[in-house]
Amino acid sequence: MSKNPIGKRRFKRYEVDYLHGSMLFSSEINILNISMHGAAITTTQQLAIGREYALKFRVEDDLLHLQGRVVWSVLSHSKMLKNGEVVPVYKAGVRFSNTLTDTATQLISYIGKNRHDSHEKRRLGVRLKVQQREGSEIDLSSEYRVKKISLSGMLIETDTFLANDRLYEMVMVLDGTRVAVTGRIAYQAEIKTGNSDMFDIGIEFLAMNEKAHSTLKTYLDAIEHSS
Repeated sequence: MSKNPIGKRRFKRYEVDYLHGSMLFSSEINILNISMHGAAITTTQQLAIGREYALKFRVEDDLLHLQGRVVWSVLSHSKMLKNGEVVPVYKAGVRFSNTLTDTATQLISYIGKNRHDSHEKRRLGVRLKVQQREGSEIDLSSEYRVKKISLSGMLIETDTFLANDRLYEMVMVLDGTRVAVTGRIAYQAEIKTGNSDMFDIGIEFLAMNEKAHSTLKTYLDAIEHSS
């Protein structure tokens, strides 16, 4: 894991223990096999069993949008990223929930263009192995707790592994006002907490509109005056 850079802070950081937020992002998936009813995929993000996710499969120059509910998920193996970080890889089974629409025709086309000759029986029908390995994604959301915050960034705690240097769209609620920012992952450190892994993640704010900046400054000024 990357470590916290020292001596680079431009603004005073304030400790908070009651501020939470959320972020939306897409994560790459590999499709192991697929049918009209569901698919087996791998991803570096742990998926919650019973939760529904939005999936995007690459079909030539277009994207096939599907909704799917996770019916099983297991830790498969680990892999090393290009930057040297080792991350877990999860295998999951997804049951589609919107194939009785116009997406059915697109899904049939996707399967036909990417299938292997071999197939295997599954609970959800005949699953066909596919050749395509890139260009497919799953949309995810993650909740986080803010531990420290300033005008230029924040330290958060979350159970989601986030790739270093990647940009994420993030939302916080400050005194009843939603503040949206684009944040870059500057560093992260794994925290062991019982049976689950958590991460301390340093966020650098890269994009924030004038209203959001003013709201954040007012919020931090109030903390400063009350201390």
